Order: sequence, then C-alpha cells, then structure tokens
Amino acid sequence: MMKKRNNTLNQTFNDFSGFRTSKLLSLALALGVSFSAITLQAKAPGLVHVYQMSVLHDAKLAQARANYDAEREVMTQARSLLLPNISGSALYSHPDLGESNNRQVVEVELNQALYNREAFSRHAQAKHIVETAEVNFQLAQQELMMRVSSAYFDVLLAEQKLMLAKSKMEADKILWERAQASAEVGLASRTDVLQARSAYDITLSSLISAENDLDIAYETLSKLTGQTLGQVKQLMLDTAITEPRLDKAVLEAQAQTENLLVRLAQQQQRIANEEVEAKQSTQSVNVSLRAAHSYTHCSSSQGCNDGHNTGLSVVASVPLYTGGRINSQVDQARFQAESSANALRDAQEQARLNVRVQARNLERGHALVGALREAVKSGEAFLEAAEEGYRVGLRNMIDVVSARANLFDAQSNLAAALHNLLLTQLQLQNTLGVLSVDDLRNLDQLLSAPQ
Repeated sequence: MMKKRNNTLNQTFNDFSGFRTSKLLSLALALGVSFSAITLQAKAPGLVHVYQMSVLHDAKLAQARANYDAEREVMTQARSLLLPNISGSALYSHPDLGESNNRQVVEVELNQALYNREAFSRHAQAKHIVETAEVNFQLAQQELMMRVSSAYFDVLLAEQKLMLAKSKMEADKILWERAQASAEVGLASRTDVLQARSAYDITLSSLISAENDLDIAYETLSKLTGQTLGQVKQLMLDTAITEPRLDKAVLEAQAQTENLLVRLAQQQQRIANEEVEAKQSTQSVNVSLRAAHSYTHCSSSQGCNDGHNTGLSVVASVPLYTGGRINSQVDQARFQAESSANALRDAQEQARLNVRVQARNLERGHALVGALREAVKSGEAFLEAAEEGYRVGLRNMIDVVSARANLFDAQSNLAAALHNLLLTQLQLQNTLGVLSVDDLRNLDQLLSAPQ
C-alpha cells in the first residue's frame, strides 16, 4: 500500500474498476494478499488483514463502488449533448381507397449543437458530479477503516476485560477458600467468609458479562469480514505509545480544506452553482446544424417523385415566453446554491471543531493512560500490602477485597483508555482526510500475538 492518501485511494479505485466476474480475486491480488494468506492469518489476524477481508466482503463499500460507477455515467450523458446526434426514420404511406400510389421514405438526420449554453453548463456540472462520487467513495473507504478498527478494538478490549475477570475470579476463589479454611480453625470470622464469597460471586457475574460482550464483539467483526474469526491479536497494557506533537492551528487549517465532508460540501456547492448557470442558460439562444438525407420511392409517378433529397440548415431558437417557469427554476436553483454554501460553512466549522476535540482527547488520553498506569502500580502494591496484612492479622478481609476490586477497576480502565487513545488517533486522521492503510499498519505494530 502506498503512503499518501490520494495514491492509496486511487489504488483502491483501480482495485475495484474493471472487474466483474473475478472481483474478489483481482482485489485481493491488488491489495497484496491472497485468499490463502488470509486463511493462514485466520487464527489471529491483525488489523490490516481484517480490513483486507472486509474490503472483499463489506456490502456498504460495494454499494459505494456501484454508486460511483453509476455517477460516472453522468459524464457520458452530458458529453452526448455536445456531440452529433444521428437518427433514422422510415415511412410507408398508403393512399386512400381507389388509388394505387404507395410511398416509402427512408431518412437519416444529423443534428449538431453549434452553440448550446445549457449543454456546456451541464457538461461542467457533470465533472463536479463525478468528483462528488469519487469523494463519496473515499468516504466509504475511510468509514470502513473506522468501522473495522472500532470493531477490532472492541474485540481486543473485550478480550482484555475477560482475561482480567478470569484472573480476578481465580484470585477471589482462592481467597474464599482460604477464608473458609481459616474459619474452620477459628482464625477467620463468618463475616470474612461471606465477604470473600460475595466478591467471588460479583466477579463471576462480571465474567459472564465479559464473555457475552466478547461474543457480540466477534459477531460484529464477523459481519464485516464475512468470516468467523476465532482469535485476534492482543494489546498489552504496558504497550508504549508515542505522544505526537500537535499544532492545532495547522490541523484546523488542514481539516478545513482536506476533510472529506468539507470536500463533499464544496463539490455540492459547485454542482448547485452550475445548476443556476444551467437554468439561466435555458433563456439563451441555441444554434444547431441540421443535415438530412432522404430517399423516396413511389409505386407510381402520379403525384410523387422517386429520388434522393439532401438538406442542410442552421437553426436558431430562443424561448420567448414560458409562463414564468424558467424564472422560477432559476430562483429555485439560487436558493439551493445558497443552501449548499451554508452547508459548506457548517462542514468547515464542524471539521475544525472535531479536530480541536480530537487533538485535545489525544493529549488528555496520553495523560490518562499515564495516570492509570500509575494507578495500576499503586493498586498492585496496595493489594500486596493488604494480603500481607491479612495474613499477619493487621488487615481484615474487606481490605483485601477492596484492594483487589480497585486493582481490577484500574486495569480495566487502563485497557479502555489505551483502546480509546488508539482509536482517537485514527479518528483524527479521518477528520483530516488522510486516513490510510498505513495508519492501520502502524497500529498493527503495537499488537502482539495471543499468548
């Protein structure tokens, strides 16, 4: 895959175009991955592999490609208004009863626009329509990347929480069994046993919820890929994530011009402006060239002559009165152009807002991860101290249970913060309009094989 967004998106256009009967195979080869390679990665595919599988399967992306192909036909239709139009006709005329003169006429006619202002406007408008379709397809691509990344990290987070729940349940079970054994010899109270049992039961319920969340996360991922995935990679809690340097002013300026929703609004505004021009053009003079050649054959020469006839003419036409329809259509187009201008302004403001929010979330996300890592360390130390204090009689069971619950919460919060941080990085790239497979590949490098 290429590094720059435009090259990556153009490559995907090429991936999708020109294949009908062997679409999946052609696209897989273009992506640099074969079906066998995907199958080999099925045990624990990375983010890029899952995205590649989704490209081959996702119905929304296929729908976007079909819409793009359909919109490209607008250019051919608009060009046809500027090219010669040739038509043929045949006539067979039967006379009244009592007469025997039948007439047969074959005619070929050519019409070529010499000056048609509306046709020129429609041709310019068609270019913007095709460019809009391209932007829509790019949006579908980046939206698929975000959907796949979100679903993939939902699986990672659910796996992490399930693993933490299992670990806590095993520890709570040992604590419960220890409390029971201590109570039998008079070293622990009935309250300690009930407290340990309560902690174990609560963890068991959390484990059941975590298993259900994991099943749902895998189902969502399978819907995107069309394949049942048994396992994915892992994101370890101690994974180092480099904090980028963010210049919010530069990011806002980039989002205001490169954000795909902004670019889409720009194209829609251009289409609306060309619509105004096209409606105004209907009041202009149209000049066309007409050439016709006909052949007439008569069953008799009475009142009819056989032979060929060729004619050439230049026709100029202009509407004089249409009952106010054209003026109304022009006003309607102007209001729509005004609406599209406001839509563009709104898209630019939203893009700038999204960049500021995501940049801030990214900065605070790194700080949150750092704070939660310290919380995990202090939680581990506190749990160790509470267990040691309980063994020597300086702490009670509640202290141990609380310490373990606090550690579990800190670890769960750290896992969620890590996943949110990485997704925020992708969201920022998406808002800037530069999200590509390389960004997914960079995240892949942070993941580890399942243990």
